[in-house]
Amino acid sequence: MIVNRYESEPYIELHTYTADTFVLWNVGKLLKRLGKKELYEDFRKWIQKRYLCETIKRETDEWLKKNYDGKNCPVFSSIEIEVINRCNGECPFCPVNKHTDPRKLLKMDEKLFRKIIDELGELNYSGRLALHSNNEPFLDSRIIEFAKYAREKVPKAFLYMYTNGTLLTIEKFNAIIPYLDRIVIDNYNDDLKLHENAKNINDLCKNDRKLDKKVEIHVRKIHEVLDTRGGQSPNNNKRKTYNMSCILPYKQMIIRPDGKTSLCCNDPYGKYTLADVNKMSLREAWHSKRAEKIRHSLRKNRAGISLCRFCDTIPGPRGY
Repeated sequence: MIVNRYESEPYIELHTYTADTFVLWNVGKLLKRLGKKELYEDFRKWIQKRYLCETIKRETDEWLKKNYDGKNCPVFSSIEIEVINRCNGECPFCPVNKHTDPRKLLKMDEKLFRKIIDELGELNYSGRLALHSNNEPFLDSRIIEFAKYAREKVPKAFLYMYTNGTLLTIEKFNAIIPYLDRIVIDNYNDDLKLHENAKNINDLCKNDRKLDKKVEIHVRKIHEVLDTRGGQSPNNNKRKTYNMSCILPYKQMIIRPDGKTSLCCNDPYGKYTLADVNKMSLREAWHSKRAEKIRHSLRKNRAGISLCRFCDTIPGPRGY
């Protein structure tokens, strides 16, 4: 299935707390009818962000009140395992594109990967399990083997992967897809044209509805400005602090190749290392002193954590 987010319009529901945004959106749509394409695109992005702030802030606060306040944080429902900390992409909005990535090359030890997966199996884990984070997973030749092992040991997990697809041949695709519940191919091209691998996979999926349900090909422009990524995006220097918490440290675990856990998926450099799963179990790492301290601080607002202060990522509880 091809997904083109540039063709979709924001869905703005009318609630008492979104009434102003709802009115603004319906007035702003006139820009499209008047042929003001650039103004409309800027307005569309702005109104979507505004609506997300209003709705996600409310949903996040409700989730935290129910699941965190006055009790221990529930175990993570989303985990990303980065088996190699490299990407072959050139995306100018990404802090770890191949031209700016300062990280020392690391590959996860196979014993560590198996330890992590085995523990997830022992936990009877049924949440989201990603075989990627801030990287291109197919740069590691073991990724198909790892996917097979994860599927066997954690059968209830929703196993998925994001890739730019440039290394994903039909042979590799056929080898890994039986083990995945979802694969998302971010096809980067400013003209939104499919590269050869994505085109071949799309053609294959057209003839197989069951397979097509597992595959999303997102056509994306490479030269665009996206979120600030914790103030680390190379092409977005906006500095604004959102008066709200963030759900990620309460639901998401990120494990880098050396076994250390990051604050969230917007912490590719490990500026906030919370624990080390080489030395403790996943549950112990999740409830480490530093992790709990971060959550306590973030519960008030984003201002108290330097990486969160200028981050404009607004993930909702339902997505993790």
